[in-house]
Amino acid sequence: MERGEPRRSVKARVRAGALLVIAPVLVLCGCATDETLSAGASGQGIDAQRASSASEQEELARARTVLAPLVAQQNERSVRLATFESRASLEFRYRDASGEHFEQCEADIFLAPPNRGALRVMKVGTNLWWIGGDGTRSWIFELNVTPKRATVYDSSASGVFAESGDVVGTGEFTLLSPESVRLLMGHAAIAEEWVPVAFEGVAKDAPLAERFGVRVQLEAKDGSAARLFATTTFGRDGLPRTLSIESMDGVKIAEATLADPVRASMTDIAQGAWPTVARRVEVVAPRSGASIKIFLDTPAASATRMKPRFFDLDALLTQLRPEVVEFVTKSKPGDSSSPAASPSTSPSTSPSTSPSTSPSPSSENSALRREVAP
Repeated sequence: MERGEPRRSVKARVRAGALLVIAPVLVLCGCATDETLSAGASGQGIDAQRASSASEQEELARARTVLAPLVAQQNERSVRLATFESRASLEFRYRDASGEHFEQCEADIFLAPPNRGALRVMKVGTNLWWIGGDGTRSWIFELNVTPKRATVYDSSASGVFAESGDVVGTGEFTLLSPESVRLLMGHAAIAEEWVPVAFEGVAKDAPLAERFGVRVQLEAKDGSAARLFATTTFGRDGLPRTLSIESMDGVKIAEATLADPVRASMTDIAQGAWPTVARRVEVVAPRSGASIKIFLDTPAASATRMKPRFFDLDALLTQLRPEVVEFVTKSKPGDSSSPAASPSTSPSTSPSTSPSTSPSPSSENSALRREVAP
């Protein structure tokens, strides 16, 4: 709790944290070799590095041949879903000190290139949260607490490609950033450097497309390889069926299940060419035990209701008027700007001039730095 800030409701804080764990992508930018991809294959069967016999190598080659058209189809589909919006219903469960809870809310989802997005969560017409980003920074406005609060994450502290330790330290904001929404909803492209990976426990006579998934190593915004992997499986209709995000050491960050395919409307295009999306998306965060179900109402691959101000931090600060604004960056230990060497309160109230809004170098030994603007 920040100095001078009244004690906030524990339940409200945990509820916001639970939503952060699950709801709204990463562009699947492959920068990995087969060796690095296989390094994070916990609980899975053979891959390019583990195939020791000629028969296993042959099966991997056949799996890649079968999966390649599905990957190409997914990438064509992702182009048409670059702009996306939909009304939605949310059901989410979370656990806190007082027990387990269940909430039902309404939401508006807006996604736009490049990596911009907004998620407005409401209940009975009242805004609860506004979560989004502009491709450089990500933020969450908590509007159901006193005082109203905004937390802004720089590019190195947000996104599902953040280091595992930082994911826990920031309330698992990772899966809410716009970069993560596309991935969890099955809208993201798959990079050329994907590799097939077999799943254990699947019948050997099952179709190859059901026995193998497509795995890529994720790429951070600065172009470096993240220590996280995304694995996609496809259904018999050729659409993504499940997606999982896992750290290199085998920690499950999130698992998404996609169902009920429907067409997302597009303007000036025949209905038969509209892209298909999953109407129902269920995401589970194994570490927290929280889960969320997203039911899309009117999906559209166009910007009918979307406005530029939805992705403008200054405009949102003016409109939503949070009483506390916190900027979270990453800084290296020993840096003069590290928490141990700098005051906790930023001298600037402007997000465009605050030193905490500048991208910070990312490293495994970096620390989260929090600054609060009055």
